[in-house]
Amino acid sequence: MRSPNLALPLLCAAGFGCSASLATQADPDAEVSSSSAAIVMIERTVSVDDSARAEAVARFVRMRSGAVDNDALRMVGAAIDFPAMGTCTPSPAAHALETGPARAVRLIDVGVVGLEANGMQTSLQARRLPDIVDLVSGVVYSTRAPDPDTFPSEVSYTLHAAGRTELDLAPLRASATAPHDLEDLLVAGQDPRTPGGPFLPPEAAAGLTWREGSHDDVVYVDVSQSTAVGASNVRCLFEDSGHAVLAASALTNEDGLLIVHRLHREAFTSPGIDTGEIRFDFARTISFHR
Repeated sequence: MRSPNLALPLLCAAGFGCSASLATQADPDAEVSSSSAAIVMIERTVSVDDSARAEAVARFVRMRSGAVDNDALRMVGAAIDFPAMGTCTPSPAAHALETGPARAVRLIDVGVVGLEANGMQTSLQARRLPDIVDLVSGVVYSTRAPDPDTFPSEVSYTLHAAGRTELDLAPLRASATAPHDLEDLLVAGQDPRTPGGPFLPPEAAAGLTWREGSHDDVVYVDVSQSTAVGASNVRCLFEDSGHAVLAASALTNEDGLLIVHRLHREAFTSPGIDTGEIRFDFARTISFHR
């Protein structure tokens, strides 16, 4: 069984600021740093009505002191928290920093950034983030795909960035292959596209089956329902083995939504980047009733 700790110093989440010119004469990025990481997320979600959205986000992180660890990633909204493999827990709220005083995190400008997939070139736009209590600042690169097919499954992607000579950051080029979509997905033996959604018997576990993926990938499920006291949000983590069970304790007796994700990650390194990752998160949203 693989380790469930997916909050490695290589994960990221999207963030947006306001557009700005990114080159300055007095460049704080040029400060000596002890570690750096590149984190790229390619995300596509199919909704209940079979429409889809897709986006890509890239972050290039440098620490002025210490390593790019989980605390640093939480500061930039880049850590994902999971329960133990095969279990479900309430979706985690924001975590406190674990290792003492917060350190400044810099999201650096690396010049022009783009993705190529299936012969299509997509540029990621640089947006400057406002300084957050002098701890988090810099730029994030992102784009919303005009057509979800811009980021297809089962093809090779190439990330390229211009680099910054003054930061000893060489031009970057890294490749990764997207997984296939979640195929043959059934919820309690039912097609998730059934009108009204699948029926999940109250006070009972719910089985999921799908076409098995890579042994290096995971499938996680976000469950959203209502209760008498407010919303119930639960996250479950499973190996990509083609079958899983949502425990009865993960479900209330109300109608709700499942978002079933396949997560695939590939690591890379590049001159000036200590650790890097391209991550694919392909998901389907399912409405169910009880």
